[in-house]
Amino acid sequence: MKEYGLVLSGGGTKGAFEIGVWKALIEQKIPISCVIGTSIGAVNAALIAQNDFDMAYQSWNNLEINQVLNLNTSMAQKYVQQWSGISFDSFRLSFLNDLFRGDLDITPLRHFLARAIDEDKIRRSPIKLGLVTVELDTLKPVQLMIDDIPKGKLLDYLLASSALPVFQKQEIDGKTYLDGGFYDNLPINFMVESGYTDIIAVEFPAMGFKQKVKGKNLDITVVTNSEYLGMTLQFDQETIQNNITMGYLDCLRTFGCVKGKIFYIDPGDAHMFYDKLTDFIGRPLADPNARSEIATLLGIPKDATQYTTIEAIQRMVKRTTYNKTKNTMLSLLEMTGKCVNVPRMKIYSPDHFILEILTSLETLTRSNLAFIKNDETIQKALSEDTDDKPTTLLDFLSFYVLFVGSKTELPIGILQHLKNKFTPEYTLGMMMLIYIHQVINDGK
Repeated sequence: MKEYGLVLSGGGTKGAFEIGVWKALIEQKIPISCVIGTSIGAVNAALIAQNDFDMAYQSWNNLEINQVLNLNTSMAQKYVQQWSGISFDSFRLSFLNDLFRGDLDITPLRHFLARAIDEDKIRRSPIKLGLVTVELDTLKPVQLMIDDIPKGKLLDYLLASSALPVFQKQEIDGKTYLDGGFYDNLPINFMVESGYTDIIAVEFPAMGFKQKVKGKNLDITVVTNSEYLGMTLQFDQETIQNNITMGYLDCLRTFGCVKGKIFYIDPGDAHMFYDKLTDFIGRPLADPNARSEIATLLGIPKDATQYTTIEAIQRMVKRTTYNKTKNTMLSLLEMTGKCVNVPRMKIYSPDHFILEILTSLETLTRSNLAFIKNDETIQKALSEDTDDKPTTLLDFLSFYVLFVGSKTELPIGILQHLKNKFTPEYTLGMMMLIYIHQVINDGK
């Protein structure tokens, strides 16, 4: 079995994402024999080498700003003593100068890491640890494996690797160090130099430099974030917990354990209704209103065959961001789920995902019914004076109520006018809702 080297990016509290990735790697039994990180990636690398996931998870899950920065006390004292007597512009300038002089006290971070990090356990671990920092005077990179770090100095070098310019300067044996991101925020080359060719790299947007990867015959799997992770020093627990969950799910998707472009769908779970819906797509529908709506949406005759209908669906899928996905049916469901705001951060079975689409649609329609049935909203949707495409959730609901929710067949001119306002994703999402309801009715 392959043994991987794991490379972790720096990025402040965005590093919670890496804890989620680690959870997925443990769950999937993907062996890690070396972990190298920069900045918060170095701290997480130490936690991984220590091999105590529960402790690491709890540490992140309970993280607060006062565990990293002595911000409240130091800033409050300075405000009372100096800043309260000056103008706001002077206050702002003084505050910014204070930041960029490196006056933020990270003594709480040192105490936090002292409680969390067991240096002896890391030195005995079969998972080798490496980190990157930069020597301030020479601006030369310092890349160290655990055996290169003098005993008793690991905590110092972890803080050195994490030494952002706004933090207090980190000195070790008379030398001052900067955050490792000033050399390489994703130290893949260091991992290659350490003898690894099978590499998992966790990368997300963050301040710092990234060196061009050197080496031959490398097998690099990159796990990236699927949505915004927040700011570098964003300590609210909702964001941190979301980032851990996102790291877990995005890693599972990277390794093919779940499918989907936006959502996370486990194809191995039960999918009887999903299979039935797959067979049903494209069939000529018995309901004349539904058949007319499908024909208008796809620009095909009302009496089109299943083959012609599926061809029209595939042509429209090619006009979406899903044009390169291999599973058309799954893509259609994802478009629909996005249209009705299905919660994203969880794993669904195919059947559960379809149920969630219906649940979300009903919930949203009920909660916004007064708005989407408002005369002004309806007139805007039907207006021929504008070609504006619907772009919001309420837009989609308004069009859904008009297009699909009508109890009687709308005139073909109005149907065509509405259809011309749909994006391809909205068109296919609307189509899928029609088919889902028809499959339900067919089974009654």
